[in-house]
Amino acid sequence: MQINLNKNELSIIKKSLSDLIEKQVGISQSQEAYIRNIENGMSKVAADQQFKLDNKKEWEYFVYEEKNPFYCLFDKIFTSPASFRG
Repeated sequence: MQINLNKNELSIIKKSLSDLIEKQVGISQSQEAYIRNIENGMSKVAADQQFKLDNKKEWEYFVYEEKNPFYCLFDKIFTSPASFRG
């Protein structure tokens, strides 16, 4: 099955999936840690780097271990931190 979508339609799907994930999870552990790190005096650059690592691990868990359908669909259609190799 192949579906052709324009940029606007893809944008709507991406926003909808993001909203579903946020509603399901709320504030993520990596987001909480980011805020806590800044409040505890960590530099924004260091907090950003730590967030990227934590967020990647969190996405990998939801995509590859839990196999959460919203995370998996987002990962399949768009590039998620779980599939980013960098």
